[in-house]
Amino acid sequence: MGDPRWKSPPSPPYAVRGKEKGQDMQHDRSRTIGRALMMGLWGGSASLALSSAAFAQAPTAAAAEDSAAGVESIVVTARYRKEDAQKVPIAISAISGDTIAAQGAFNLKQSVQQLPSLNIQGISGRNQTITIRGIGTNSGGTNDGLEQGVGLYVDGVYRPRTGSVITDLIDVESIQLLRGPQGTLFGKNTVAGAIDIKTRAPSFTNEARAEASYGNYDYFRGYVSLNAALNDKLAFRVSYLRTSRRGLIRNTVYNQDWDNLDNHSVRFDLLYRPTDNFRLRFIADYSIQKGDVGFQSIARVLPTTLNNGTQVRGFYRRAADVGYVPGSVNAFDRQVDIDSSQYDKMPSYGFQAQADLDLTGVTLTSISAYRNWKWIPNFDGDQIGAQVSTLGVVDTDQQQFSQEFRVASTGERTVDFSAGLYFFWQEADDKQRTVYGRDAVAWLRTANTPTATVSPLPAAILNGLESFAHVVPATHSYAAYGQATWHISPRFRLTGGLRYTYEHKTGLYDAEARGDVVPISALPTTYQATAIALRAAYAPVASYYVTNNSNNLSGTLIAAYDISGDAHAYFSYARGYKSPGINLVRQTLGVDIFVKPEKVDAFELGLKTRFANGAIELNGALFWTQDKNYQANYANTLVTPAAYYIANVGTLRSRGVELDTRFAPLDGLSATFAATYNDAKYTRYTHAVPDYLNSYLTSVDLSGRPASGASKWSLGGTVEYVRPAGGDRDIYIGADGSYRSGYYASVNLDPFSRVPGFALFGAHAGLRQSEGRWDLSVWVRNLFNKDYYNTISVNSTYGVALAALGEPRLYGLTLRGKI
Repeated sequence: MGDPRWKSPPSPPYAVRGKEKGQDMQHDRSRTIGRALMMGLWGGSASLALSSAAFAQAPTAAAAEDSAAGVESIVVTARYRKEDAQKVPIAISAISGDTIAAQGAFNLKQSVQQLPSLNIQGISGRNQTITIRGIGTNSGGTNDGLEQGVGLYVDGVYRPRTGSVITDLIDVESIQLLRGPQGTLFGKNTVAGAIDIKTRAPSFTNEARAEASYGNYDYFRGYVSLNAALNDKLAFRVSYLRTSRRGLIRNTVYNQDWDNLDNHSVRFDLLYRPTDNFRLRFIADYSIQKGDVGFQSIARVLPTTLNNGTQVRGFYRRAADVGYVPGSVNAFDRQVDIDSSQYDKMPSYGFQAQADLDLTGVTLTSISAYRNWKWIPNFDGDQIGAQVSTLGVVDTDQQQFSQEFRVASTGERTVDFSAGLYFFWQEADDKQRTVYGRDAVAWLRTANTPTATVSPLPAAILNGLESFAHVVPATHSYAAYGQATWHISPRFRLTGGLRYTYEHKTGLYDAEARGDVVPISALPTTYQATAIALRAAYAPVASYYVTNNSNNLSGTLIAAYDISGDAHAYFSYARGYKSPGINLVRQTLGVDIFVKPEKVDAFELGLKTRFANGAIELNGALFWTQDKNYQANYANTLVTPAAYYIANVGTLRSRGVELDTRFAPLDGLSATFAATYNDAKYTRYTHAVPDYLNSYLTSVDLSGRPASGASKWSLGGTVEYVRPAGGDRDIYIGADGSYRSGYYASVNLDPFSRVPGFALFGAHAGLRQSEGRWDLSVWVRNLFNKDYYNTISVNSTYGVALAALGEPRLYGLTLRGKI
């Protein structure tokens, strides 16, 4: 069963674990205040403090031995040796897998409420964008030529596609959010921060786990996992997860519930440890998400009078022109009248292997990974009941390979160091398709359309026309990095790091007109010239291939000082870098194919304290970040049809204050609280695309205005009480809450894209066996059934603001067990 030589395999260094018992990490969270605090951590977010080293995988992090009272220390091995998290500079927030389950959450997007600095916007598996402290990408959409500003990692492997991470979470041990530029100690360079998802590794103790949940909307979640030791050198874990749910939004055309779930995930994890100093972990996984998902609801009909008094054809006028009677225009009616298919599939699979060799004073690490992610959509192009665009999709097949080699010193010495080499390749094979329907000509015509004011244009001009483009962006990235910490004195430390990155990017764009469309020669002569012009505009033909090489040197410098045994201060500077973006669009727009690289200078001053005899832990940080050549998804509504591409929109500054605290005031009672004040602004943005009401202008100046996607205030907190219930059972009850102030979802700060602020609350309660053998709980999310938006986009072509909705009240019952 056990192996006396066993040591836990490498894992992200800031994972939160319970007290070690024998071979396994087991949790006894009811007998001491320290244990109660861990349950507070499991009920929400815990603030840790880590250096930029923290995101590299390293030996397992574990909680310190339980104290008699007060907040339990968290030990990390961020720099490949055990340290109290309070002594390691730069802030990070962590949520355990058990926390996520206790709150009834099952994916990353549902887990952000207790991470105030993080915001995730999106409408589908492909179109998700992430910001940290207001920096990242925005607009609730994805462009394959644009890298994420926030790095996403699963077990140390970088995931460039958000869709491969926002699906169901399986075997999750913890999620950590690291703020600020990263790259001098691991993987891919990032400008805003990183999110790491750590999974449970195999152990040499046999174990079986099972979980079943049932809730409203016929929600079901079933999970089984088997961990077994084949011998004293080989162990494995195999897991399967199934999630299903009835839809949250009614389609009145098909009389069906859409926004449903039909998800499957399977994972195989093998650990080989032939000697005390060598270990190899191999992981294979597959998941698929299916359903009528990824659509938007009408949040508002736009006015027909612009700021200069100009009258435009609005939503209702266009609808009347094509004989369409709109359905609900109140998103919170949770009804849509989409009249085309919306059934989408998102399969993803991958293989990765990590090998670690412990030598005298150093550890050698190799991480190899291959992944494939597909997005197979069937989007209604207009998202309404008219036949304007019957299909509007980007079918994506993305592949990637990465290889990382690292050497790191172990044990504290005068100078601790790590260094590595990193290679990353990815290619996205996109097929962009837009099919126009019988209402396209009448709906899309403008006053400038030839003959439009003379007589109606024949529907056959655009009916059946397909605009098709084969788009293939690819990246080859090479990097060398290193970081060292000099212990100048027992209290004072300096850390410095450098990273050199070289990238080769290529792009293929091949567009053509397709479809079952009436030939030009078959149209009346009067309309042939107009048909040629309209088809060229809505289904352009072009082909080109481009390449670009870039290189960059970035780094970090950190000074840390221990004021006392319970108070630790630090100051850090980091330079972040995001490589040039590629615009693979029709070049008649006159846009730059390659967008300038984005560079970030980030400064942070932090203080971490523990006081009141260890009952309170309070951490705070001041941050100031300057982002030059900020890259963003860009919507140009000054051309017909509207064009979407990448642009350097200007210079962004993010500055503010973060506070994280944990409390253990009474035996069995624990709480957490986190808050972020973020003053994120465009310091220079002089040629922005005008918002809808100013669309008659060629550009507007947004300098000094708030940055998109950034709430000024974000709060999150949890409280939980645990007490013995007799025998070896515990009873517990907890609550959580969060608040985000309003923000603009569009990059040009259109007022109609404003997402109002909202507060959400949840609760959970249950009974469990103290050693964790079984746990029966009830939970509720969005307790007060708050109506709120996740993101809003403005569509002037259709005269509406379209929104992705937050979830309504969800509640259920969960039973977990392990043997």
